[in-house]
Amino acid sequence: MYDLTTNANPAVHTTDAVATCGRILVIDDDRAFGGFMIGALESRGHFVDWAGCIADGMATLYANRYDLVIIDVRLPDGSGLDFLRAATDEGVMAGSAAIILTGRDDFDEPSDIRVFRKPLELDPFLDRMGVIIAHTQKRRATAALRPPRPRATGSDRTQPAKPIKIELVLYTSAASEKCQKAIRAVRNVLDRYDTSQVNFSICELSGRPSLGEADAVVFTPTLVKRGPGPRTWIVGNIDQPDLLVDLLEVSGVDLKK
Repeated sequence: MYDLTTNANPAVHTTDAVATCGRILVIDDDRAFGGFMIGALESRGHFVDWAGCIADGMATLYANRYDLVIIDVRLPDGSGLDFLRAATDEGVMAGSAAIILTGRDDFDEPSDIRVFRKPLELDPFLDRMGVIIAHTQKRRATAALRPPRPRATGSDRTQPAKPIKIELVLYTSAASEKCQKAIRAVRNVLDRYDTSQVNFSICELSGRPSLGEADAVVFTPTLVKRGPGPRTWIVGNIDQPDLLVDLLEVSGVDLKK
């Protein structure tokens, strides 16, 4: 039996959002841990599949769609991080959330994928997975209700608009000096890039904390990358531009000419 004890990782917090059940794929070569995780998740009503390597995980994703993929960092046939990037490029992660679960101290966390470090406190971790799944299902339902885009006119075709390559939302509290610094820092970075490819908005949570539930926001300032690929949270270090620059470059946003 695995004892997932308390961890100070700030990612593991419950929120007021309502968790729900969903479909989860666990990719981990440790059969004992995989069995424990499956049992824990199924105890919350989730439907869980397991794969022991990258090849089986990719085949499973081609055959099914999941609300959440939980993957180990090191697998027998490669890196879990590389797997998520490849699965996103292949389109089999569309509409799915993903997290990396690792106990390695030497793992450098990527800027665009959420990482949970072992050991974890089990119940808060399960609560968090339920909230992530609820928001994933809500986003998918919202996207399905959006009307189709109007067809381009002849003039549109001669001057095609560059596609949006990244969607960013900065959650702030007006009274916080740190939030004001975060706003300036984000705008300073975006000024160097082609902002026609960036959908950036600021969500003020003062007096309206429920607005942060869509992105499971617990702290301000928090910068959320909603797409492409798995949703990403940058919390607290937004005045340090390197993380945002990495997000923009990974997403292929062009510098201003």
